[in-house]
Amino acid sequence: MRILFTGLGSIGRRHLRLLDERPEEFEVHAYRSGTAEGDGPAGIVEHDSLEAGLAVDPDVAFVTNPTALHVETATRCARSGCDLFLEKPLSDSLAGVEELQQVVDERDLITYVGCQLRFSPVLAAVRDALGADRIGDVLSFRATAGSHLPEWRPGQDYRNSYSASSELGGGVVLDLVHELDYIYWLLGDVATVDGHIGHLSSLEIETEDVAEIVLRTRSGALGSVHLDYFRRVPKRTLVVIGEAGVVRADLNEQTVTIETPAETDHREFDYTRDDVFRDQLGYFLEHVRTREPCHNDVPEAKRVLEIALEAKENQV
Repeated sequence: MRILFTGLGSIGRRHLRLLDERPEEFEVHAYRSGTAEGDGPAGIVEHDSLEAGLAVDPDVAFVTNPTALHVETATRCARSGCDLFLEKPLSDSLAGVEELQQVVDERDLITYVGCQLRFSPVLAAVRDALGADRIGDVLSFRATAGSHLPEWRPGQDYRNSYSASSELGGGVVLDLVHELDYIYWLLGDVATVDGHIGHLSSLEIETEDVAEIVLRTRSGALGSVHLDYFRRVPKRTLVVIGEAGVVRADLNEQTVTIETPAETDHREFDYTRDDVFRDQLGYFLEHVRTREPCHNDVPEAKRVLEIALEAKENQV
């Protein structure tokens, strides 16, 4: 299989490293703009333009450049017949998404947008508990994700990252779209969205560093999502309240607790960040092989993007 990467920042390099672990043989190419020659990983063929990368006729494109460039890049790759793995989020706007989907449909391509928390054993346990009706009908929920942006990417000045740039699609709402994605995945589509979004900290960025997003699902549950770039002690948790009990999940501590009047069921997990990305990669490659559609393909990721953009637009 011939694979083209459209960027080799930290996330692109992670995918590349995990590809290298797999038993299949891959011929890997990369288009890298603005990167010093010779500092790339060994064993890949580098190109100085996307056209040159596409000229080798890749089977799959990993779209791992900044968010604002995803759709344009993915569309060009799709026109060349590439199945697509896009890093999250799908984009920073809806511009061009319909055209991308049209090309994907015409070429019968496999697409997947990388929200790896769907492969977290913790969230899988939450999904199983909800599916087994262990807490009854869901009434409310609270998702929280916060950490300190300057510590995200060791060796890179956070002020120069895409997270800090409005033009490149940064800001907590899109950068931490995982929470909106897994709420959609666990609890279904959203009926209404309201957001309180701002820049409150001393971080030297031009994007929002905090968001409080209130959601009502189509099933009637009311809940909220908190996102921030400034929490010095990282936190990533989910609480789901049902008619019959509560599920508490801590993605950093890797625990799930199900509480009902009759019992408390506490589970602990042990996995690495790479394990989650590894399972995600295997899932995508298997669907490339079988030609069965992925979950979180372009249409599904578009809906999550719409929810995120509504949160930014419907500030109250």
